[in-house]
Amino acid sequence: MVNYFTIQFFYLTDDDKINYYRYQAIRFLKPELREQYYEQAVLVSKSLAGIMKTLMIKRLESSFTAFKITLNNLLVSTQRMIQMFDNNKVMIAPDLQVNDLMEKGMNFDDIETLILEMSIVNPRNNVFLADDFESGFIVGLKKDQLLLKELVDDWAKVEHDPKIETFFKTLRENLLNTAINESGKLVIFTESTDTANYLAGKIEEYLNVKVLNVSSQNRNKNFETILENFDANYNGLQKR
Repeated sequence: MVNYFTIQFFYLTDDDKINYYRYQAIRFLKPELREQYYEQAVLVSKSLAGIMKTLMIKRLESSFTAFKITLNNLLVSTQRMIQMFDNNKVMIAPDLQVNDLMEKGMNFDDIETLILEMSIVNPRNNVFLADDFESGFIVGLKKDQLLLKELVDDWAKVEHDPKIETFFKTLRENLLNTAINESGKLVIFTESTDTANYLAGKIEEYLNVKVLNVSSQNRNKNFETILENFDANYNGLQKR
């Protein structure tokens, strides 16, 4: 098991493995276009790829579930970029979440129209031809796609989660031990919403209790409940 996950780790971090080309499009524009539309394109692209590499490692450390979801999302977004090449319309829009629009079912033509409208205000939002990119870009995208598909397929077979078992053991023996935690209350922090949702479901199932799962999407709605349960100075309904 250790050797297996070590190999998986190198897929995400080694320079000759996944290179996150999906996030380096402006770096591979031909020089004249790169200089016309994007300042410090190479630096920005390398920084974005580095951020994605760090994110993948953090997701793997967070939970298997969060990692699988993020890994699949990266594969899908890479495949969509390749599809743009096939359609000869490569969309780069810093002010628009192109993948989200595709997820909602918007077609290429409608997205292209929207981007071109936005390019009037900000020319960095643009639609390029496949020939506007250096040849190494599509080669890198297809290599990333192949390696990501291997990882997605491998992780689809992983059902055993030793981390959740260790977590439950710690809950039972320490964190919810009444000799240590008299209130029986526990706050768990995670950067990943996917991990939070996963843990909330698993804890409710394991302990047969209701878990308050708070994120940026619902924290205003749950503001009073949070105060009531975790603020020692709480004295009733708060005006906001």
